[in-house]
Amino acid sequence: MKAIGLKVQITVLVILLLTGIVTAFSWVVATNERRTLITEAEKRVKLSARNVSMNVSRALVAGNTEAEFRAMITGLKKADPSISSISVAGTEGVVSGRREEMGGYGGDGGAVINPLTTGREELRELEDWFEAAVPVMHGEERIGTVYVRYSKDEITLAVDGINTRLMRLGFIAICIGALFSLMLAGYIVGPVSALTRSVEAFGRGRLDSRIEVRSIRELQTLANAFNEMAGRIKRDRKGLIEKKRIEKELEIAHEIQGTLLPSSLPHLVNYEMDVYYHPASQVGGDYFDLIRLDDKHLFIVVGDVAGKGVPGLVIMAMVRVIVRALAFQRERPGDLLRHLNILLKKDMKKNIFVTLFCGLLDSERGVLDFASAAHMPLLVYHGRDRTVQMLGTKTKPLGLFSDREFAKDLEEKSVELLPGDLFMQYTDGLSEMKNAAAEEFGIERVMQLAVDEAVGGARHFISLLKKHLTAFRGDEPQSDDLTLLAINALPEGMERAPVEKMELLDTVVFD
Repeated sequence: MKAIGLKVQITVLVILLLTGIVTAFSWVVATNERRTLITEAEKRVKLSARNVSMNVSRALVAGNTEAEFRAMITGLKKADPSISSISVAGTEGVVSGRREEMGGYGGDGGAVINPLTTGREELRELEDWFEAAVPVMHGEERIGTVYVRYSKDEITLAVDGINTRLMRLGFIAICIGALFSLMLAGYIVGPVSALTRSVEAFGRGRLDSRIEVRSIRELQTLANAFNEMAGRIKRDRKGLIEKKRIEKELEIAHEIQGTLLPSSLPHLVNYEMDVYYHPASQVGGDYFDLIRLDDKHLFIVVGDVAGKGVPGLVIMAMVRVIVRALAFQRERPGDLLRHLNILLKKDMKKNIFVTLFCGLLDSERGVLDFASAAHMPLLVYHGRDRTVQMLGTKTKPLGLFSDREFAKDLEEKSVELLPGDLFMQYTDGLSEMKNAAAEEFGIERVMQLAVDEAVGGARHFISLLKKHLTAFRGDEPQSDDLTLLAINALPEGMERAPVEKMELLDTVVFD
């Protein structure tokens, strides 16, 4: 069923309301007027009956009523045409005289009518007339009764005339009300229609739709709220589109970052290695690389770019390209960091820098030569006495200082790795990881775990450390990227299965 328009509804409602008001008013007026006319008629018929009673007292005593009544009846009926008959009866109810002349009840003289029952004045109302009965007194004695019958035709005509006038006035009022209701409906429905059109346009995607309403305060408030909502949704829609664009770019950046990190762990005779990489966001700022120069030499890089997201990824890509180029030229770790700083200083923006650890592992000699650009200290576990050594440097980060300032504190160190030894390099996301109580994990926990579990090898140590970190952090979100690389020299006579063609995703976590 098709819905009825608001304008039609308002018009019909006003017309029905006016019709009800006019009908009720007309009924009240007609009822009051009829009651007033009836009251006047009752007074008039009683008064006429009393006049007749006063004049016929002597005639009844003399027994000569007919002659006396003729002139009186004629005069009263001329004076008030609504009087239909006048009769006089004795105490026994016998009518005196001929009723035709008296406008009586019909029939011949001597007919009997209902006498008074109480001896006092009585008024009877029938369907078409009133009848007043008034006693005729002779001194203290009642000698007869006067009956005056009053027709209701005049009252009916008067009431019908009033009803006709009220109907005409009511019809005029309803017509005026209908016109007024149409104007009122247009005044109200106009802004509502504008709201409806704007909502329909809004539903079709036209978020620029605006409504101007100044006629009705409530509708103006509604229009302002709608305009504000439309503007907010438009802004939110733009923000959502921008968010989706950024998410898509981050997704692409995440895929690119996957290509910048090693695709598998290289195999080195008599050594075992494992890596745990866990970025805080979709694109992390940590960087690591394992560059196999030949069967006996492995170049190790662990770094942290000051910045996350796409800017950090761009810096990471620059560092990776330069480091790999210099590493394959057989640059020493210290020289590589110095050359890298010179190149980055030219292109790095202010307040952006990189901390980086570079190490060259000689598996034949069992020696790790390393240098650090303000990166985290190297942890070395010695299997012979189950102790952990912390080795750090005092150099500055990359990209902030001139070559002279950077090289002033640059130093290269070496550490011997005996069978059963293990070394770890990591980013600050490991030591600075926090739990719900804002307590940091700390490097001491890492060192103690190394004392207790590093004897089991790099994979065993990384696996246990991941479990400890997860239990420590709980539901607290990770605040910084985390990278941990562990390499151990296998004890003599022990062999581990090589990790040939092992995908990085088996050992590296991307969240």
